[in-house]
Parts: sequence; C-alpha cells; structure tokens
Amino acid sequence: MASNIPGEYAIAAAMLVVALLLGLLTLGLGRVMGPPRRPAEQNPAPEHGGRTGHKTWVQFRLRYAVLALLFVAFDMEMVFMFPWAVVFKRVGLVAFFDMFVFVAILTSAIFFAWKEGAFDWER
Repeated sequence: MASNIPGEYAIAAAMLVVALLLGLLTLGLGRVMGPPRRPAEQNPAPEHGGRTGHKTWVQFRLRYAVLALLFVAFDMEMVFMFPWAVVFKRVGLVAFFDMFVFVAILTSAIFFAWKEGAFDWER
C-alpha cells in the first residue's frame, strides 16, 4: 500500500497556515478593539525610572515552583501510562514489570519530596 506523503504534508501545511492566520487575526482584533496606546511620556517604563502604580517588591515562596515541577513530572507520568495501557495486552507481563519499575521510581520521588518538606505549606 503506497502512502500519500504529499497529501499528508499538504494537510500539515494547511494546519500551519490556519494557525498563523488565527494568530494574526487575534493580534489584529486586539489592536483594533483594544484600548489606544498612550505616548511614552505619559507612561514611562519602570525599568527607565518611572513609577509603578503598585507595590513592586513582592516576595513569593519558592515552594510553589517546586509543586509546579512535581505536577509537571506526574503529568508526564500520565503521558507515558496511556500508550502503555494501549499496548499492555499485546506485550504482556514484560510491560507490567516495566511499568512497575517506572511507577516505583516515581513513588520514590514522591517520598523524597515529602521527606524534604515540599508538601509542607506552613514551613
């Protein structure tokens, strides 16, 4: 069976063109329907010595970034588990032990993060 490679490229190119057109459309609508730009004299950039209208020195806890990284790590776990679930019946017991090792490594990462206090909000 011969594949239709030029047709597949045409579909990908059409999707790229549609994505670019939608991006340009939203930028254009934002420029037309958005608020007018003020001159630079009325609104100087804070990097150039202008005053901001709010408190500029805000402390934040790094713990939120750690939790975000943990979320991304376990979200990636799901990315690997869904294809594994599809081929599990065909591959058999080897696939089960492979996923067991994968989940064991991730579980050890959870315990390590817990031991380090990544889940403590009060600290």
